[in-house]
Parts: sequence; structure tokens; C-alpha cells
Amino acid sequence: MLLKALNPFTFSQGDQTTLALIAIDDEGTPVDITGATFSTQIQGPNGVGPVTFPDGQHAITDAALGEFTLSLSTTDTGNCGLGPHKEILTEITIGGAPQYYRGMNLLTVYPATPFQ
Repeated sequence: MLLKALNPFTFSQGDQTTLALIAIDDEGTPVDITGATFSTQIQGPNGVGPVTFPDGQHAITDAALGEFTLSLSTTDTGNCGLGPHKEILTEITIGGAPQYYRGMNLLTVYPATPFQ
């Protein structure tokens, strides 16, 4: 199972952002996520982690098309590790059955930019 994004995501540590994702099956068909709960992981700083984001930070935007968002606060993005080509792993539970969706190379995290 895969996670898809229209474009790869980039943000700096300390940004507030929302990631828009699509759950698709192995044939590339969107998965109906009606009534789903979510838990997402992104690798933490310096390879430590991963950082886990609970169901309450997710919102279904179009259940039939598998579309949902993950909202990240300034603290959340600060806890994500730096680097390109980061993986996003989301556990989506529908009807008590968890499925795991991987988004390879979806995310680049930059260091916080200090004020000049």
C-alpha cells in the first residue's frame, strides 16, 4: 500500500504546515477511507525516532478518493529530522483492520531559518 502526494513536500523545522496525502492500493487505485483512524510516522532528528503523529492531527478530505491531511505544528516540524527523500509511514485503520501505507521520497526537511 502506498501514500501519494501531488508534489513532494518541503518545510523548515519550526514551520506550521499541512500535508495532503492520498492512500492508494498496490494497483494505484485510491482506497476508500470512510471511518478510518490514522497514525503517521516521520523519521526524527539525526536518524532518531520516528516521530509519531496521532489520529487527531489527521482529517479526511475526500474519503472515497482516499484523500486526507496531516497537520503539523511548529513543534511537530521541529521534531522531524533534517534531510531530503524522507519517508512517511501511515497506519490507516478501517473497521478495526490496520493497513500500512508508505510514501517514499515525499518529504524534505530543512533547518530552521534564523531571522536576518
